[in-house]
Amino acid sequence: MYGIDERVLRDVLEPIVLDIVQQVSRPNPDSIVKRVIAGKQHFLKGLAARLLDLGDELAREQLDFILVNAPDIAGRAAPLLYHVAVRHGALYAVEALRDLWTSYGNPTAAPCPRCRFKALTPDYSCIVCGSSISEDEFKAYVGLRSLLQRLKIRAPRLAIEAARAGYIYYDDGEVKAPSEPHSPLALQVYLSRGEKEELLSAEESAAMKSEPGTRRA
Repeated sequence: MYGIDERVLRDVLEPIVLDIVQQVSRPNPDSIVKRVIAGKQHFLKGLAARLLDLGDELAREQLDFILVNAPDIAGRAAPLLYHVAVRHGALYAVEALRDLWTSYGNPTAAPCPRCRFKALTPDYSCIVCGSSISEDEFKAYVGLRSLLQRLKIRAPRLAIEAARAGYIYYDDGEVKAPSEPHSPLALQVYLSRGEKEELLSAEESAAMKSEPGTRRA
């Protein structure tokens, strides 16, 4: 059964059976079997948790077992299971784990350009794949130039603030000026000279809007 050792099956099933025996006044094989079947999901999750003890030695079919029967456990264990999936070339499992990590794991405010999990920490290291990412690689992946343009349109004065401060925060798909509220896991991204100049062009636009009688050419 999914390459699961009989000893593991017994170790998981035994406490479940003992618990049933304690709850039933006159336990018999039929009543115990019925209760085990009724609590099948609990049993399968117990097996999935035990399989995680195999670590990198998990077989592909065991990985599939965890994904199908214990998605919440799989999501929390994504940093381990990602490497197992990559080793087996199981791209479908990587895709599934990406969604499960977001739902049940510990997602951050920024995606990793290498594995595409929301798992990049403020020091540009990935919780899931373990990569260390350069700031330039991250900027290219998220399309920072386009996001800076959105900031200029959304709030020109905040764009100017960010340019003068020399950095922005990347927070779950948005760039924010230093004074804006942001997640503790938001990435502080330092701006290049060209990026700052692009944001400072909002200063001229803001000044023109504030001048009475300004007309468009």
